[in-house]
Amino acid sequence: MHSLLFATDASMVLSEEEKNYLHQHPTIKACINPAWMPFEVLTPDGKYEGIAADLLKLVIQRVGLNLEIIQTYTWEESLEKARKKQCDIINFINKTTEYEKWLLFSEPLFSDPNVLITREEHPYIHDPKELLHESIAISKGDSLLERFSNEFPNMITFSVAKQEDAILMVSEKRVDMTIHSLMVAAHTIKKGGFFNLKIAGMPQNFTNYFRIGITNNNPLLQSILNKGVESISALEKDRIINNHVPIIIQPGMDQKMWYVVAVIMLSIGLILLWNYTLRQRVKEALDINLSNQKIMMQQTKKAELGELIGNISHQWREPLSNLSSINLMMIGLLEHHKEINKDFLYQKLKNIENTLDFMSQTMQNFLEFYKPSIIQKEFNIFDSIQQALSIVETNIISYDIRIEFVGDKDAILFGIKNEYMQVWLILINNAINAFKQRGVETKIITITIGEKSEIKFCDNARGTIEPSDYTKGVGLLMCKQILGKYGKTLVLKNMPMGVCAIIH
Repeated sequence: MHSLLFATDASMVLSEEEKNYLHQHPTIKACINPAWMPFEVLTPDGKYEGIAADLLKLVIQRVGLNLEIIQTYTWEESLEKARKKQCDIINFINKTTEYEKWLLFSEPLFSDPNVLITREEHPYIHDPKELLHESIAISKGDSLLERFSNEFPNMITFSVAKQEDAILMVSEKRVDMTIHSLMVAAHTIKKGGFFNLKIAGMPQNFTNYFRIGITNNNPLLQSILNKGVESISALEKDRIINNHVPIIIQPGMDQKMWYVVAVIMLSIGLILLWNYTLRQRVKEALDINLSNQKIMMQQTKKAELGELIGNISHQWREPLSNLSSINLMMIGLLEHHKEINKDFLYQKLKNIENTLDFMSQTMQNFLEFYKPSIIQKEFNIFDSIQQALSIVETNIISYDIRIEFVGDKDAILFGIKNEYMQVWLILINNAINAFKQRGVETKIITITIGEKSEIKFCDNARGTIEPSDYTKGVGLLMCKQILGKYGKTLVLKNMPMGVCAIIH
């Protein structure tokens, strides 16, 4: 499939030789990255969109050419077609020694710094050379892979199939960080809902200078395209960028301040986007006629939302009190002109940092549980149960319940993590409710992760349950239905000290 875009009359000052070339070659064939937002994408109906797309269209329009997009499905396929000279140009490509062997390059069409992406708890990275034995994932097709390995031998570099895999590995704590362009990082974090990630550094001299690559060793086309590139003003570039990644820049800011504002705006945007997404999900749940199973899931989560928010407020009350106490202490010392010891100040700042980390993790666990998801992937069973426990931690502490883990803490499951967390939460809440109804002095919930992913939730509340009656416990029927999707069964078993819920 080809997509043809017609240009307007040429508006550039061209030589006679260049005009003759355009007359003889009115259409230019372009290979592009078909899935690289916000830079460029080829939609299912053949539309070429994104920052790179708009910039290339403007260049082509200025020089008076028509643009034909060659259909490909991967960046590797586009590179292969360009090597075989099945297209005249390949758009938005970094100049490297390897590419220079078979491509000519235009002047830079766009520049974008590469940034380091880590999880929220990672400190800011001033220089990757200061990192020792930390791991970084970079996609195989990225020109940064070899360069980063050579310049930073102090780090452990992993290659992955694609950049989305690298970002997912960081989010899931399988590697410490990845590196990618600022624009793509901002877009990917926002679109993927990776709320536990942040931009943690910008290595020096790692800026991308995206150009138009010219095949067929064609210096005349290179000269024509350079005139089109040079005709694009900074204002025009800003307008194109803001159409795809809106960032407001205040006049007079230097480059470093620009990145600070960009990161702040991105954070605010993520929060607003998430709130908007939640509202849209609720509205859709009311408007669409869902199946009985989906309706049950939605109603249960809505019923628990108030309790979850209450748990968060309880968990935040003490940390907020600690922060207020430290703040008042500092104000008092300053107002009375007291000397503040350096070690004392450092310790208080560390207390503040630890408190903020705790509050951030509490909110992250809440979002991880509540945000809608349809993505099936491997996840650590122990970590997901820990996240579910943190959501009801207030009740666990209030009723003096001890949680004991037995078995393989490295075991994994495949499925939708949120749905399994719903199962864990229901089983834990049923155990907590059993303790509320009975005066047990030593309250213990034992969670066993056995072989072949057999999982047990057992309590010593001395209660009993009819093994085949899933209506007695809160949400147990939903647990059975969720687990049934993955070919698993829920068995309720009376034990001498209480009840065990066993997942086979």
